[in-house]
Amino acid sequence: MTRTRIVAALLATSALTLAACDSSGTEGKPTAAPAPTTATTTSSEAPPADTTAAGPPPPTTAPDDPNTCAATELMLTAGQVEGAAGSTMIPLVFTNIGGRTCLLDGFPGVSYVAEEHGPEVGAPATRSGAGQGPVELTSNGKATAQVRAIQVANYPPELCDPKPVAGLRVFPPNAYASLFLPLPGTGCAKTGPEVTQLEVTAVVAGG
Repeated sequence: MTRTRIVAALLATSALTLAACDSSGTEGKPTAAPAPTTATTTSSEAPPADTTAAGPPPPTTAPDDPNTCAATELMLTAGQVEGAAGSTMIPLVFTNIGGRTCLLDGFPGVSYVAEEHGPEVGAPATRSGAGQGPVELTSNGKATAQVRAIQVANYPPELCDPKPVAGLRVFPPNAYASLFLPLPGTGCAKTGPEVTQLEVTAVVAGG
């Protein structure tokens, strides 16, 4: 009877020891913390890097303005021609003969021509000064640009190659067609940095 009690006591003690060990292992085992989500969320919400190649630069000129005066709406005449040292000043007077108000803005294109519908002679006019802003032309309104024609006889013939000209071919600012101004004279058929035969200013109001 005593032996049976001793065995039972030993079995009970072993069971309690195993239970204590199991309980101690469970309580001592750390619980894994949830993975942080802030970095992942920030990464997923951030916009992706732009890897598209840059497109062409924006145009440097404005689109065609329907209010611009067309060449067919203008009459071209010469103002009072005046001589200067080694050159002649020729006012180009644009008169609005169309039936609407239109705009001129900037520099006309000017070249010597052998005849009205003939080839150009030498280099076109270079621009002189700065733009003056748009000029509004009402019916019969006027705008003027100044052309400085250099006396080409001042250049050595081998640099100039002087040729007779019938006048000036003039493109109004931003226009696609030209006007002709009869102005017989002499131009340089050769072009080069040593030869400047025409200069033109931007248009201003009046004439």
